[in-house]
Amino acid sequence: MNASRKLAGLLFALPLLVGAEAAAGSCTTLVNSQFSWIQQNGGNYIYVTGVSLKQPVGTVGPVASYFTGSLSGYVAASFYYNPTTGVVTRVPARLTSSVNSGRQVFNDRSYSSTYASPARWQNFSAFAPDNVQLELDDTGKMTLILNSWGNGRVAITSPTCEGNVLSGFAGTTAHSFTFEQFYLG
Repeated sequence: MNASRKLAGLLFALPLLVGAEAAAGSCTTLVNSQFSWIQQNGGNYIYVTGVSLKQPVGTVGPVASYFTGSLSGYVAASFYYNPTTGVVTRVPARLTSSVNSGRQVFNDRSYSSTYASPARWQNFSAFAPDNVQLELDDTGKMTLILNSWGNGRVAITSPTCEGNVLSGFAGTTAHSFTFEQFYLG
């Protein structure tokens, strides 16, 4: 079994294990902690690390990814009134990152490593990343914005949390995120 298959298995198992363990717990504590941290000080940031695993489709095998980014912006909740329907809609508060500030690499993008002899192919090429942005809203929805692909959005709308890990699905793709709070001053 090669390293990429082992990693893909691990990436797939992590969200399932964490999700099963955290099924009874909500993400309120984790999400509130991140919002409080950003609102305390203008120099506070949250470093986000994530993994995803897309199931095989047809002749295309599973695709695993690793991504990083930081949250530093705060957008307050807002309300909109539709006079025609009389409905008031709440837009959740959210933590944001800058455009193209995150990177995502994939197991199906390889490069030839000449670091050691003999040269060999390595997955997750650092030379072929996608640019991404991250958003976390106050309902717990985590969104990955795919800047390299026309700003498409991948939203994890019903996550589960255990400790510092937020996990969930977007369609049949599993995602897990960790959060590290730090101060840049």
